[in-house]
Amino acid sequence: MNRFSDIGKCGTQKLHLRDLQFICFVAFPVGAVVSGMWALIFALMQNQVLFISSTLLFVAILACWWVARKGHLSTGMLLAQVACVAFILQFSLWFDVHDDAVPRVSHIYLLIIALAGFVNYQLAPSRLQLLIILVAIACFTLFSATPMAFSFATPLTDDVRAITAWIHAAVVALLLCGSVLLLQRKLGPDSMLARELRSAIAKEQFELFFQPQVDGAGGLIGAEALLRWKHPRLGYVAPDNFIPIAERAGLMPELGGWVLRTAVETLSAWSLREDTKDLVLSVNVSPDQFFKEDFFENVTSALEASAIEPRRLQLELTETMFVADVDGLVKKMKALQDRGIGIALDDFGTGYSSLSYLRQLPLQQLKIDRSFVWAITTKRGALLVRSIAQMGHDLGLEILAEGIETDEQFQFMLDCGCSAFQGYHFGRPLALHAFEDRFV
Repeated sequence: MNRFSDIGKCGTQKLHLRDLQFICFVAFPVGAVVSGMWALIFALMQNQVLFISSTLLFVAILACWWVARKGHLSTGMLLAQVACVAFILQFSLWFDVHDDAVPRVSHIYLLIIALAGFVNYQLAPSRLQLLIILVAIACFTLFSATPMAFSFATPLTDDVRAITAWIHAAVVALLLCGSVLLLQRKLGPDSMLARELRSAIAKEQFELFFQPQVDGAGGLIGAEALLRWKHPRLGYVAPDNFIPIAERAGLMPELGGWVLRTAVETLSAWSLREDTKDLVLSVNVSPDQFFKEDFFENVTSALEASAIEPRRLQLELTETMFVADVDGLVKKMKALQDRGIGIALDDFGTGYSSLSYLRQLPLQQLKIDRSFVWAITTKRGALLVRSIAQMGHDLGLEILAEGIETDEQFQFMLDCGCSAFQGYHFGRPLALHAFEDRFV
């Protein structure tokens, strides 16, 4: 399927996966570079106390970055903010002391911390995060409005402070510009549509469409549930236009929860009919939704409440999840598998997957992306598809080919050993009643 054609085709809460990557791969390294730069400067100045404290800050930021990359982004951000506030307070009180020649400047970093705290609060609201934001703003105000000079201070010389003041001001100006760009990206032109999306969730303006999945004989074996937004003025809004906005607005867990509940209700209704009681329904899961702590409980409780067989629900995960905590991913996947719930790897080959990941992941199905199916007209493309299919078989996985549009593609993928198929050749996504009238 198109990577934005349904929920979970894109990357991971108030920030989506792309923001997570931005913070992990830009913000943390910037913090490490800035703290490392000051450690080097203080080493050249032979100021042992500041060199040690800057080095400790550098190590702390690297440790927080590691925590964030392991999937605990909010915790990593919180710890980094605490470390930075502690260092700035120490530096401002002991070394960067205001006088008539050179003003105190280092405290303006507190504005960056407050902005980072605001972004993190959008990701995971907490009282501790609010406290850090308030402390940063309060300390900035206090240092800006008063000289705050104490007898225990050992200020740097005015010559040194004059140079560092320019450096501090320039670095903070650049960081503020970067922060504003991030906030503009999050709260910019699509914010109105994001507000409409929040209202649409409350008003249940969404609808599931179903695309048939068939076996080698063309018989219906199940369907993939695809999300559509029935806008009151615009009609059906293309997923390309609202899924990325939902991700940026942090709405994917809510949307995913609605999709999951509606899919289970559909399976429950199908279980009452002889001709649909064995159909499997595939549901895409976004990274933001999957990594929520209560995801496992939500899935299993929904199945238990509807009294349907877990094997009839299949969760489709994308390779974008591999940028987070792989160990946590595998643990949760195994727990779901132990409850009988099927798990498929969607859009294989288009993201971050590797053979080492495939060996670890408890999968039942491998979905070959449509881009590979379309490439079978070339010799290299055909060889690649055969190799992917063979690899899947060697791992004991069922192989589903997506994007089948012609009989030639169907016959080729059938010859490759694929046992399940999906695409316009068999049927387009349809609303529930239309799907049941046509295919059941």
